[in-house]
Amino acid sequence: MMNPEVKKLINKTAKDLNLNISDVERAYNAPFELQSIIMRHRCDREKQIFPSLRIPYFLLFYCPPWNKARLLKKWKKNETIRTTEQPVDNI
Repeated sequence: MMNPEVKKLINKTAKDLNLNISDVERAYNAPFELQSIIMRHRCDREKQIFPSLRIPYFLLFYCPPWNKARLLKKWKKNETIRTTEQPVDNI
Protein backbone atom coordinates (compact mmCIF):
# COMPACT_ATOMS: atom_id res chain seq x y z
CA MET A 1 0.00 0.00 0.00
CA MET A 2 1.43 3.33 -1.05
CA ASN A 3 1.28 6.53 0.93
CA PRO A 4 -1.37 8.93 -0.48
CA GLU A 5 1.28 11.63 -0.90
CA VAL A 6 3.41 9.26 -2.96
CA LYS A 7 0.41 8.37 -5.12
CA LYS A 8 -0.23 12.07 -5.75
CA LEU A 9 3.41 12.62 -6.73
CA ILE A 10 3.36 9.60 -9.03
CA ASN A 11 0.17 10.82 -10.71
CA LYS A 12 1.59 14.33 -11.09
CA THR A 13 4.88 13.02 -12.48
CA ALA A 14 3.09 10.76 -14.93
CA LYS A 15 0.92 13.64 -16.10
CA ASP A 16 3.85 16.09 -16.37
CA LEU A 17 6.02 13.65 -18.32
CA ASN A 18 3.19 12.19 -20.41
CA LEU A 19 3.79 8.67 -19.10
CA ASN A 20 1.57 5.85 -17.90
CA ILE A 21 1.02 5.79 -14.15
CA SER A 22 2.11 2.14 -14.07
CA ASP A 23 5.46 3.03 -15.68
CA VAL A 24 6.14 5.68 -13.05
CA GLU A 25 5.12 3.27 -10.28
CA ARG A 26 7.51 0.63 -11.66
CA ALA A 27 10.33 3.20 -11.70
CA TYR A 28 9.49 4.18 -8.12
CA ASN A 29 9.47 0.55 -6.93
CA ALA A 30 12.61 -0.54 -8.83
CA PRO A 31 15.20 0.29 -6.11
CA PHE A 32 13.19 -1.55 -3.47
CA GLU A 33 12.80 -4.60 -5.70
CA LEU A 34 16.55 -4.51 -6.42
CA GLN A 35 17.32 -4.49 -2.71
CA SER A 36 14.92 -7.39 -2.19
CA ILE A 37 16.70 -9.40 -4.89
CA ILE A 38 20.14 -8.56 -3.45
CA MET A 39 19.14 -9.55 0.07
CA ARG A 40 17.47 -12.75 -1.12
CA HIS A 41 20.36 -14.00 -3.27
CA ARG A 42 23.52 -12.30 -1.93
CA CYS A 43 22.90 -12.56 1.79
CA ASP A 44 24.84 -15.31 3.57
CA ARG A 45 23.68 -15.71 7.15
CA GLU A 46 26.23 -18.36 8.05
CA LYS A 47 29.15 -16.12 7.05
CA GLN A 48 27.34 -13.03 8.39
CA ILE A 49 27.42 -11.27 5.02
CA PHE A 50 24.67 -8.71 4.56
CA PRO A 51 25.39 -6.55 1.51
CA SER A 52 24.69 -2.83 1.40
CA LEU A 53 23.21 -0.91 -1.48
CA ARG A 54 23.69 2.81 -2.07
CA ILE A 55 21.79 4.69 -4.74
CA PRO A 56 23.17 8.26 -4.76
CA TYR A 57 20.70 11.01 -3.90
CA PHE A 58 18.04 8.42 -3.15
CA LEU A 59 18.72 5.87 -0.45
CA LEU A 60 21.10 3.66 1.45
CA PHE A 61 20.21 0.11 2.47
CA TYR A 62 22.54 -1.00 5.22
CA CYS A 63 22.45 -3.60 7.97
CA PRO A 64 24.20 -2.25 11.11
CA PRO A 65 26.03 -4.65 13.45
CA TRP A 66 23.31 -4.56 16.13
CA ASN A 67 20.72 -5.57 13.55
CA LYS A 68 22.98 -8.33 12.19
CA ALA A 69 23.19 -9.79 15.69
CA ARG A 70 19.40 -9.63 16.08
CA LEU A 71 18.80 -11.24 12.68
CA LEU A 72 21.33 -14.01 13.33
CA LYS A 73 19.80 -14.76 16.73
CA LYS A 74 16.34 -14.99 15.15
CA TRP A 75 17.65 -17.13 12.26
CA LYS A 76 19.40 -19.56 14.63
CA LYS A 77 16.27 -19.83 16.76
CA ASN A 78 14.19 -20.65 13.67
CA GLU A 79 16.78 -23.20 12.51
CA THR A 80 16.69 -25.02 15.86
CA ILE A 81 12.90 -25.12 15.73
CA ARG A 82 12.99 -26.56 12.20
CA THR A 83 15.53 -29.23 13.11
CA THR A 84 13.64 -30.35 16.24
CA GLU A 85 10.25 -30.65 14.55
CA GLN A 86 9.21 -34.24 13.98
CA PRO A 87 7.66 -35.24 10.66
CA VAL A 88 4.01 -36.20 10.81
CA ASP A 89 3.12 -39.67 9.53
CA ASN A 90 0.15 -39.84 7.22
CA ILE A 91 -1.97 -42.73 8.41
